[in-house]
Amino acid sequence: MTWHPLITTKSTQESIYSKLHEIKDALLANPNTTGPENLFGGDLGVSLFFLYYAKLTQEASHLDRAENLLSNAYDGIEANPSPTFTFASGISGLCWATEFSRAHEFIDIDTDDILSDIDPMVSNYMFGEMERGNYDYMHGSLGAALYFLKKELTPTIRENITTLIDQLSALDENGKQKWQYCYTAGQLEDSTNLGLSHGIPSILVLLLKAYQRNISPDKSKNLIEAIVAFLLDNMQDPAIHKTYYAYSVHGSDIETAKDTRLAWCYGDLGVCCALWQVVQVFDDAMLNATVLEIMTYSATRKDLNENKVFDAGLCHGSAGIAHVFNRFYQDTNNEIFKAAALFWYNKTLELATFQDGLAGYKAWSGNVEQEHTYENCTGLLEGIAGIGLALIAAVADFEPNWDECLLIS
Repeated sequence: MTWHPLITTKSTQESIYSKLHEIKDALLANPNTTGPENLFGGDLGVSLFFLYYAKLTQEASHLDRAENLLSNAYDGIEANPSPTFTFASGISGLCWATEFSRAHEFIDIDTDDILSDIDPMVSNYMFGEMERGNYDYMHGSLGAALYFLKKELTPTIRENITTLIDQLSALDENGKQKWQYCYTAGQLEDSTNLGLSHGIPSILVLLLKAYQRNISPDKSKNLIEAIVAFLLDNMQDPAIHKTYYAYSVHGSDIETAKDTRLAWCYGDLGVCCALWQVVQVFDDAMLNATVLEIMTYSATRKDLNENKVFDAGLCHGSAGIAHVFNRFYQDTNNEIFKAAALFWYNKTLELATFQDGLAGYKAWSGNVEQEHTYENCTGLLEGIAGIGLALIAAVADFEPNWDECLLIS
């Protein structure tokens, strides 16, 4: 797609470039300690920042830094006697980042040579988590599927994804499909998670990617339609609950939090990111109107405390909100979404208030209902690498494809 710079005012552009320079220096001076192979929290995610910062500045040294971080991630895997295979922090995410770097021509790399011995292990992980009913994309089977859907389709990959779709289609003794359950603490619960980060919106995006690659298209489409119908059936009245979507839907009478925060991870923005991709694939006029209605309402939500916006990170902070609205503006040319994106980008700059923070930022840590603390964080999901990527997307004239890893595109 054609991507246009959202921010064209010279003074604001200068503020963003200055902040990006600070973020770059902070990342160079503060190597991550959570694991080089960690995509959402470690140096692997930081490598994505340097890929896009290199593209913005046209400075080859930043590309070299990104390549070194990717290489270090493989060293970290080899040094770890029991590595995790999750997308968020393990081998599935590392494989995706490698394939992503090749597919978008950042790095000239023979991924078949590197990944051919790893892929069978990722497949085994995907099937194991699938059998448990763990379809979490960050920490379960769908993360491995997201990686495989980034690759050139082989008969084995097609068969693996087809098996995943068959599992999602299967009915249990209660007549429910597996996507209608939530996998928590090692067991299935009669609860359906509505967050893009851990719930059925992520399943919806993965099914769309499978459908677009003609993998079990009839079953994929049936599941897509079922999940969309479920999401539409479980919309709330925002006049009562302030939001259209709760955190989850329970099969029992358990009371659940309905007033969700404004964020990528849970609530209206994440659900709309998934539904919008359905609109784009199937050209669904009625769904188009519904998504735009929700996003237009979301654009009016500007009270940070009421919306539980405590920091600037991508996951549940101002940069993530700004980026989602920027995506919708680029797709629709709707000035409401442009104004919302500009508001949240300005808030992102204003939130750099910590004297002992990284580039002025700290990540919020805690429970929304309890007292919380702030910590320095370099990572992609909650730290300054992700903030930097969102800021680059505000001033760049190239598409921020990195948000594929957040299922925004």
